[in-house]
Amino acid sequence: MATRIFFDTAPLIYFLDKSPLYYEKMRDFIYKQANTDSQFYISVVTDMEYSVIPYRENNKLKIDNYRAFLSFLNFKKIDTNSEIADLAGKLRAKYAFLKALDALQIASCLFLDCDFFITNDKSLLQIAELKSSLLVCNM
Repeated sequence: MATRIFFDTAPLIYFLDKSPLYYEKMRDFIYKQANTDSQFYISVVTDMEYSVIPYRENNKLKIDNYRAFLSFLNFKKIDTNSEIADLAGKLRAKYAFLKALDALQIASCLFLDCDFFITNDKSLLQIAELKSSLLVCNM
């Protein structure tokens, strides 16, 4: 059975924007996993979060490159639905520090029954419901 890996937005931004601090770590992780039976997942929240700066800067090429990257690595994308929204609400009720978009990301990961949640946000590692969280970019 394929390993299911859900990516929070920031690690993908670090990779795609070639962040000097995090690019190599993300590159190595993504390429290693891409050469296995792993399946990559994101939610539409990542589309929204990633697109802010390119739209602000009118950088259509950056948006096109983002979409090409997702397509090339066969990322599966989940839309937010009522079940995910309800789960996100339960998570926010349980974890007072949890922000709305983070709750939607984690709820999407849980809804998809992913094996790993890739993030750079140390606080999200406290979410007991996640099977396994990986802090690939230590801020």
